[in-house]
Amino acid sequence: MGEKTNKVRSDLYLCYMKLLKTIKKIIQEAEQQYNMVCENSANLDEIDRAEKHYQDSLKLLRLYKNKDSRKTVKKK
Repeated sequence: MGEKTNKVRSDLYLCYMKLLKTIKKIIQEAEQQYNMVCENSANLDEIDRAEKHYQDSLKLLRLYKNKDSRKTVKKK
């Protein structure tokens, strides 16, 4: 049973790391898009949309970190 538990934990850890990597990629892409729109567009609606997308991606990272920190507290 111990080996099975370790395998599940290992798989879960890999999933969390992949999720974190994906979230960071989303943030990077949203930031690049926002910067590009700010440099090339005078359309305020387009700038606002790109900024909201970037802020939402940052919120996703905060949610991930809050969820992760709660799990750490529960383990202790």
